Amino acid sequence: MEEKESIQSEAKPETRLEKSKKSILGSVRWVMVVVLAFGLGALIIALVLYIPTWQKLDKANTTLTGKTDQITTLQTGIKGLQKDLDSATLHMYVLKALSGVRGARLAAAADDYAGARLSLIQASEALDTLSGLLGSDQKDVFTAMQKNAAQALTEVKTDLMSAQPELVQLTKNLVQLEDNLFPNP
Repeated sequence: MEEKESIQSEAKPETRLEKSKKSILGSVRWVMVVVLAFGLGALIIALVLYIPTWQKLDKANTTLTGKTDQITTLQTGIKGLQKDLDSATLHMYVLKALSGVRGARLAAAADDYAGARLSLIQASEALDTLSGLLGSDQKDVFTAMQKNAAQALTEVKTDLMSAQPELVQLTKNLVQLEDNLFPNP
């Protein structure tokens, strides 16, 4: 019986050691289960919340890029339209000045002092506006035209027919300017 007791007493330390190992392995298993559960939870959160939000953000960025491209296209169109508007405005004032000078010529030929004076004043105003619209390379031409208009206005006060040479020259200059700025196709 002593033999049995010695075998059992020798077996007890191994059993404690095995129990300790089993306890540690059990704890490690639970830690692994907990870590795996947290990992699966994080994966589920990523799949359920993060990825759809990321897809929405990506779609919003695509939409924003499209709208930005559309804005750029519209701004380019606006610049073209503004250029056309500026050109039309310039042409309008050239024609307004030309109309005023031709009106003054007709009024002078008809011996209409008031009509000639009014037409010259309108032509002078149009020339002043044109002077501000054109670049510095055209300033000399406009200075000469404005002097012609002022001279014609002065001459209209004394003798309607004496203004005709100035009005003819002014008409030629305005027609030449129109042809230079707006050539016919």
